[in-house]
Amino acid sequence: MKKTAMTLSLSAALLATPMLAAAEPLSFGEQQTIRSMASAGVGQAIVNQMGAGSMAVINNPSPICGALAGGLGASMLSADPRAGFQIATLRSGEDAAAAVHVTADKEVAYLALGGELDRDENVALAHAYLQELAASEWDGTLVLHISSWMQKQVQAVAEADEAVADYLEGLRMVALQPDLEAGQAVMLGVNFDGDDFTTEEMGRQDMREDLVDLFRRM
Repeated sequence: MKKTAMTLSLSAALLATPMLAAAEPLSFGEQQTIRSMASAGVGQAIVNQMGAGSMAVINNPSPICGALAGGLGASMLSADPRAGFQIATLRSGEDAAAAVHVTADKEVAYLALGGELDRDENVALAHAYLQELAASEWDGTLVLHISSWMQKQVQAVAEADEAVADYLEGLRMVALQPDLEAGQAVMLGVNFDGDDFTTEEMGRQDMREDLVDLFRRM
């Protein structure tokens, strides 16, 4: 399968892992606010810039991840009321087959594993999902939320599982991350050649100041 270039112009950053020392810890409500604000621009961009008409969000049971997933769905459906949208929650690896069933007819799979689970738990969930996805030979675009990308969840799975690694070589992938110094959101095209993951910047967009301020406190 040949990779296609995508020009996704993001109007909000995605959830960041801590990058700067926090002077004042975020409240739980502020944690949810970041996810809601960030997801608003992303869901619209997936419709308007990527041209995708359907998406599955794969998350974990964390309430924070739930806020992100709900925001993605609301913004996508606002941009296109006819869009296909569904959330598949991985409570354990046993939920992976059902999540892939949800993904099967979707153009985009949005991997959003972060929130209140630690990295090892998220990697295990990603592994279970990607194993099933590879077996199904799904041929869409895998979008990696900043938590999944910065925790190197997919990279860890590729290193541990040769079948998944082979599958990822032919899969279209996009990673999302904020550039807090510039106050911008960045979209990266991701390529995996069987050994290394490489990226190419595809686009960036200014973030609203209050969202940047919240990120800086994480």
